[in-house]
Amino acid sequence: MLNLSLACLLLLVTHLGVSSTPLRPWLIRTLGESVYLGGYAILALLAIGLMIDAYTGLAHDLYIWPPTPSVANLALAIMPVALVLLISGLMCRNPTGVKMAEVVHEVTGYPMPGILRITRHPVQWGILLWAVAHLIANGDQASIVFFGTFALLAALGSVAIDRRRRQDPAPDWQAFYGMTSNIPFAALLAGRNRLAVSDINWTAVVVGLTFYAVLYYFHGLVSGVALIQAYP
Repeated sequence: MLNLSLACLLLLVTHLGVSSTPLRPWLIRTLGESVYLGGYAILALLAIGLMIDAYTGLAHDLYIWPPTPSVANLALAIMPVALVLLISGLMCRNPTGVKMAEVVHEVTGYPMPGILRITRHPVQWGILLWAVAHLIANGDQASIVFFGTFALLAALGSVAIDRRRRQDPAPDWQAFYGMTSNIPFAALLAGRNRLAVSDINWTAVVVGLTFYAVLYYFHGLVSGVALIQAYP
């Protein structure tokens, strides 16, 4: 468990401890943005690799709560939403994405991508829901640490992005934040934006649901746990 905890800490520190502090702009000025982003990606892959190696080497029988069909069904209900958010976020031009800041001049006018009307951080919410689904479905200490790290990173990561971007006085950024929300549907419920059926990227929805079906049936090949056999 120590190795897993240290690997998780490495991921959190290299992300939140760099991207959310004055160290980030200093590194970009010193190294250049491309070198910074490349090093950032390498550290992330290294940390995630160490996490997976430590996680798969642990016993998963120290339960905080037992895995039951009820929690498994809850996780299975969350996962389609997570994957649709993730795929929709990856398939849209989002100014909060890496090296996508200039897109803010495009999305603040209509038609804004429908997924951004729901949340300006669809990828982070997709990762968060994916992590929460797997955390509650497993219930053991190792899974709580492993998936909890991804949930924490996604949740705090979206807050860190907002804190950095909100400091930009450009009118387009102010308009973007005025029309969108981090919490899904909050801007819509507050009347700061509108969503029509035609605003939704239905291709992304279909791809996300297809991805869910593929992962469901081939989960055993990916993780060693066959969902159809484990939770009929």
